[in-house]
Amino acid sequence: MLIIVTIGVLVMVITLGLGVWSYLLGKRNQSNFVGTVIPVAYFAVRAILAVMKQTATHGLVSSLVGSLLFSLIYYGLFVWGKHRADK
Repeated sequence: MLIIVTIGVLVMVITLGLGVWSYLLGKRNQSNFVGTVIPVAYFAVRAILAVMKQTATHGLVSSLVGSLLFSLIYYGLFVWGKHRADK
């Protein structure tokens, strides 16, 4: 049970860390290419893991949709940081 909680906390920290990093890259006014690296890499890794774990089609689709949603959030954070840097 402790291992499951530890893995869950680790995944949460990595997810939040990527979001903060994406925001900070946008705030430093990095190029749009840099802003797309984190979301695309996140989606690719999650898609590969979902395909490898594929137990049912429903699980695969929901995992891919969830990773796409997080990728869009990361890109949104980058754009928000970029917008805040322009002020």
